[in-house]
Amino acid sequence: MATAITKVDRFSVDVPHQAGEGARVLEALAAEKVNLIAAWGYPLGDSGQARIELVPADSAALRAAARKAKIKLNKEAVSFHVVGPDKPGAVAAALRKLADAGISIHALQAVSSGSRYGCLLEVAASDVRKAAKALGL
Repeated sequence: MATAITKVDRFSVDVPHQAGEGARVLEALAAEKVNLIAAWGYPLGDSGQARIELVPADSAALRAAARKAKIKLNKEAVSFHVVGPDKPGAVAAALRKLADAGISIHALQAVSSGSRYGCLLEVAASDVRKAAKALGL
């Protein structure tokens, strides 16, 4: 199977850094049938707050579910979702396309599962169009 690249939106939700907050947010979205491509969270220093990052398959569905659940959603950025067969250098190939176009990576998340891998690549907002072209979109 070939590598597929799509442009996706990344949102964030700030929550108290305490047990159950991630479950609360993700359960509310699941109840509304929101499909997430990716989600991750982390504490915001010693502030007592944490941030949950969300990449939905459908941004409109995420916005509607968040509104219904009274979850304050922050639009963060556009990312590129890359999925393909897992093999040595798979992520490097996408990075090379961006490097050859003179585009620096702002953030990268990658994971493999079985014979497949997926990654999210983020570039500066001013480079999104150029990156889309470099990635063949």
